[in-house]
Amino acid sequence: MIWRRQRDLAGQLAFAMMAVAMVCLTLSVLSFYIIYLILYLANFQIAFPVEDMSMDEFDFLGLAIGAAISLTVASFVAIAAARRIARPLRSIARAARRIAGGDLAARASSDKDAPTEAVAMITDFNLMATQLEQAASSIITWNAQIAHELRTPLTILNGRLQGLVDGVFVPDDKTIKGLLTQVQGLTRLVDDLRIVSLSDSGHLHLEVRESDVAAEVDSFVDLVEPTMATAGFKVVTRLERGVARVDIARVRQALLALVSNARQHADPALLTITLDLSDDLVSLAVIDDGPGMPVDFIPRAFEQFQRAESAKQERRPGSGLGLSVVHAIAKAHGGTARAERVGNGTSFIIEIPRWG
Repeated sequence: MIWRRQRDLAGQLAFAMMAVAMVCLTLSVLSFYIIYLILYLANFQIAFPVEDMSMDEFDFLGLAIGAAISLTVASFVAIAAARRIARPLRSIARAARRIAGGDLAARASSDKDAPTEAVAMITDFNLMATQLEQAASSIITWNAQIAHELRTPLTILNGRLQGLVDGVFVPDDKTIKGLLTQVQGLTRLVDDLRIVSLSDSGHLHLEVRESDVAAEVDSFVDLVEPTMATAGFKVVTRLERGVARVDIARVRQALLALVSNARQHADPALLTITLDLSDDLVSLAVIDDGPGMPVDFIPRAFEQFQRAESAKQERRPGSGLGLSVVHAIAKAHGGTARAERVGNGTSFIIEIPRWG
């Protein structure tokens, strides 16, 4: 009943080892008699009478002592091995309970005597816990940033609409245009959030087809050139002609994000759009003339909700998602997006596979 109630690893392993020891001891005694029985039946000459093979009290006493020693050694060895195996498992169980209770910083610990498999399991568990903590932190950051970005346009819309209702504002073309601008900004923000979310979850699907990329860029420039000229920019292009298998709508979306980023943060000057085609790569770049992105900000420029300190201090418009959208689109194509300092300006580069 004692062993039946014992359910931990040490008890189960000790019971199993003791059972193995008893079985081995019993088989060793039985094998002695079986061998001599076979020899006897085969008429082999045995050096002593068969009657002398019966066990007396001294034989039973020796067998009992041997069994006791075997069981004791087996139980000690089994308990020691079980404790060595169980320590990492208990550590993982404690960490899992703490994580389930909301402590996402909990981690399992190992020791130098732990088996290799247990160390690997602890490493994988801690990696999973780290990723879970980062995901939870990312969700909190996302919620805070989204609320922050939505608050300003919603506050403006609410105030203007309330003013129209109260008769403070006149519903003229200027007022309506201002409201429409805020709505368009909200629409753009929601679309950017959707793209980045789909990219993070691996569900940003593409509609890849063969397209004349240079022709599409020319068409895009024709559309944005009047707006950029009003902002003081002169857009020039240097395009290599050729076709590629890409989602051209997404490429135009990324290009729009880069041009909008330049309009918001670069000095009004020359804005150059280049397109280079190699055998297996499409390289699209938007290059401004300054003032240039801070060098220390470049490594995190494409991260979500990241904005340079100068942009924050000067209260420039933007959600910090534009470059994240560019990165998401490049990643969905199996490519990359990066930024480089070029003279006093910055070059934003998208590189994607040419043939899908």
